[in-house]
Amino acid sequence: MSVTDMCEMENLVGEVVDCFEEKMRTVFEEEPEIFEGRSTEAQWSAQVTNCGLDMVTAIDELIEKFEVKLHNGEYFDESVLR
Repeated sequence: MSVTDMCEMENLVGEVVDCFEEKMRTVFEEEPEIFEGRSTEAQWSAQVTNCGLDMVTAIDELIEKFEVKLHNGEYFDESVLR
């Protein structure tokens, strides 16, 4: 079973991404002038959501990558056993 399949890990990843999205949405509220001519608030919000979806995928892939390395013994250090 992969760690990414576990509900608790999925919830933690979701919390991180939700926090990131919340912070990114406030950027428009705090500095709307930097978006002039580029994005409306609705467009920015949609971009933040799409970014969050990419983040979930990327984080899940990283967790899986390191889990495989761990299972393959890539972090084994005999000097720790002495």
